[in-house]
Amino acid sequence: MKFEQGREFLKFDYPEDQLNLLESSDQSNGIAMPEREKPFKEEDLILLPDPKESKLKKRDVFEVLDSRKSRRSLAAGEVEISELSFVLWAVQGLRTEDDNGQKRTAPSAGARNPFDTYFYAENVKNLKAGLYRYIWSRHAIVPVDMDQARSEKMEKQWGKAGFTIFWVAVPYRSEWRYIHYAHKFCAIDVGHIGQNGYLAAEALGIGCYAIGWYKQKEVDDLLGIDGIDEFVCYIEKFGKYEL
Repeated sequence: MKFEQGREFLKFDYPEDQLNLLESSDQSNGIAMPEREKPFKEEDLILLPDPKESKLKKRDVFEVLDSRKSRRSLAAGEVEISELSFVLWAVQGLRTEDDNGQKRTAPSAGARNPFDTYFYAENVKNLKAGLYRYIWSRHAIVPVDMDQARSEKMEKQWGKAGFTIFWVAVPYRSEWRYIHYAHKFCAIDVGHIGQNGYLAAEALGIGCYAIGWYKQKEVDDLLGIDGIDEFVCYIEKFGKYEL
């Protein structure tokens, strides 16, 4: 098997004149910027605790980095909703927003932020089990409707944790500016996001491990997304862990 062709998207053949790149983009051609966040109903919002009030077990940066690891032996026990709140803020939370874009907790090429954060709550205190989407602009969540069959399948396949995050790529947010180079930037962006998830979990003293090997269509269908303009790109599970 030859791998050379699959490597191409990781490369960036920077044009001698950056305008050559920008002139071919939808942004430069006057097409309206895609929405930064999927619509939601105000009445569906569930506000989350202030992440600044989170009780961190580790605050020293060296200690967090030095002890960070994948903790796959997640144990029974509820995760606090304040812990969920801190993780969601750490991976995709809003710091500031101005005319030049959003300043989020994880870096993103051109502040395009091409990922939506969904999560399945299995064992979060004071939160009904089910699928939710994080609304970064409000630091809140909204429930995602699922029929009985999908709910049972989700619980069977992605339960057994406090909560499981699914990062859903919405690539056009980045393609609008960066055309075909956007896909390299999306891959880099989701790496930043996933690492923030690990560090947030370690600071809280809960377990976390990432998953990049899954059945694409099956997971997309579970979340109710089309698999073309929106698709799952990365998954992380969080929960109490056995010492």
